[in-house]
Amino acid sequence: MKNNLLTLLSVVALSTTFLASCGESEPLATNVRKTNLRFWNMMPDAKVQSLDILVDGNFVTNIRYGEEQTDYSQVFSGNRNIRVTVGGDRNRITIDTLADFSNRQNQFFTFMVVDSARNNSPLLIRDNYNLRPDTLTGRFQLRVLHLSPNAPGVNIGLVRETDTTYIIADTLTFLKNLSQAQINTQARFRTFRLSETNPTLAETTLNLVIRAVGGTIIPLSNVRVQEKSVYTVIARGFVGDTGAQAFQTRIIKDR
Repeated sequence: MKNNLLTLLSVVALSTTFLASCGESEPLATNVRKTNLRFWNMMPDAKVQSLDILVDGNFVTNIRYGEEQTDYSQVFSGNRNIRVTVGGDRNRITIDTLADFSNRQNQFFTFMVVDSARNNSPLLIRDNYNLRPDTLTGRFQLRVLHLSPNAPGVNIGLVRETDTTYIIADTLTFLKNLSQAQINTQARFRTFRLSETNPTLAETTLNLVIRAVGGTIIPLSNVRVQEKSVYTVIARGFVGDTGAQAFQTRIIKDR
């Protein structure tokens, strides 16, 4: 069993501890409210094809690397035990921790396993959908999560006809290595217009690029974005590796 201490990653500073390595789950009978939780496998390791997720000893899902879930499961509020094992082998436990969802009913979270198999860690991020869809006419929300263990800092740009505008110019670094304040900044959604000239445009195609410190650029071409939608761009994998473990990017439609 590994000892892991995680705190809620939120846009606002919170002192409530969310993950702890000791103690037991609270009885379900005392928890009638529920929290929305999804799971991502961000552990690029060719020897571990998939991970099994168990909440309070009950199997929830099997997640392969690169197959991020967009749907949420509901878990009871309070302390919930989350156990991660190698897919198909419940005896090979990689993570065993508690997540504290007290007073977090109806909120949304993503639980991730990050870094290599040898150095894996749990990471819990609040998906703070802070704007109602009806307030996003002609606009969409986007965030970038740096989940590559050895990649340098990155930022994201929007390719225009004559130049590239870096719409998220902050130099983002591997989430696991950040301070709480830096994590809060990276995990928040930012709002953008689909068009600078047409405020009511409902859908368009964007050409995005992820630029790493040192000049490496990975394109995200012909990305369809819609108004009133929320997206996450992830940078994952190992720089210098090949195949599925190689450094790459992907855009996920959150809602």
